[in-house]
Amino acid sequence: MSSLTETAYYTRRAVNWTILGVIAYFVLRILWSIIVIIWLMIFPPQQALPNHAFGRLPALQFPTQATPSAQISYTLQTIEGSVPTASSSATVYFMPKSAANLLALTNTEDFATKMQFDPTPIQESKNIYRFNDADYPLRSLRYDIVSSNFIVRYTFERDLSIFTEKNLPDDNGAKTEATTLLESNGLYPSDFNGGPITVSYLKLSGIQLAPGRSLSDSDALRVDFFRNLIGDTPVVAPIPDEGPISIIISGSSNPRKRIIQFAYTYWPIDYQTTATYPLITSSQAWSELQQGQGYIAHYPDNTTTAVVRNVYLAYYDTYDPQTYLQPVFVFSGDNNFIAYVPAVMSDWTEQ
Repeated sequence: MSSLTETAYYTRRAVNWTILGVIAYFVLRILWSIIVIIWLMIFPPQQALPNHAFGRLPALQFPTQATPSAQISYTLQTIEGSVPTASSSATVYFMPKSAANLLALTNTEDFATKMQFDPTPIQESKNIYRFNDADYPLRSLRYDIVSSNFIVRYTFERDLSIFTEKNLPDDNGAKTEATTLLESNGLYPSDFNGGPITVSYLKLSGIQLAPGRSLSDSDALRVDFFRNLIGDTPVVAPIPDEGPISIIISGSSNPRKRIIQFAYTYWPIDYQTTATYPLITSSQAWSELQQGQGYIAHYPDNTTTAVVRNVYLAYYDTYDPQTYLQPVFVFSGDNNFIAYVPAVMSDWTEQ
């Protein structure tokens, strides 16, 4: 009996000490979190000093855009009531360029065969080769043998019958179908993994595809892939809703007519080769935008007034090759307005 009493006694003590230990652990963890927060408030981490390791950077090249018929007026309506303060410096990444090699054309011919094209190349320029589909003459592949960027296209404008079938997937199905196409051909870049994937509805208007309103109203779907965040910083494209990699899916049940466009542009980033550069202030970027020095990625819909509600830093990923991945200030707001302003100080960029 005494042994049972002792066992119960020590069991209770063990349970009590376990409970006290758990409580102590959570209390100490909370106290440590508070101490870390206070410490960071008093001694904020030092930003990396600009080292300008790449020297003067080439100026960012934005697409040529049409000038609106009326001048845009700007209104700032952010949560802060002003332009939020941004970092005083940022990392710039080197973007290596591929070099031509003896196996480039052979590899391209293998890819053309895999995509069901006649592997006989037709040279259009020094680096660009075209491949045709003998069974479906409206289908073609244009491939850059140096960069490995390409576009597959079915000239639907000359065969509108492909839109008579309405076998379109829902949004999730479209993302799965497009992702599978990339993965099965070894074309899904690792730094796109986890990035945004968007689905847009397209409706036939004459012989062109225009934005649609809903799946039931659509004749095709466009799936766009965007690069994932770099740290906490997003990556933006020249046309905000068009990713560097995009696939347009029709409702046709014929596999070679179902993908009516597959545009693939990927410029690799060397995340290990970096430099740090000073940035203009967000207020200066706002002033430059108002003075017409920014790039309007999307004009506000049906108005000449741009109401800006968000301002943040992002990296600018172009469709054309660039040597360095550089930051821009992004201004976005009502009526789909989006604009970019180069963020690196002009002292460190070529004019």
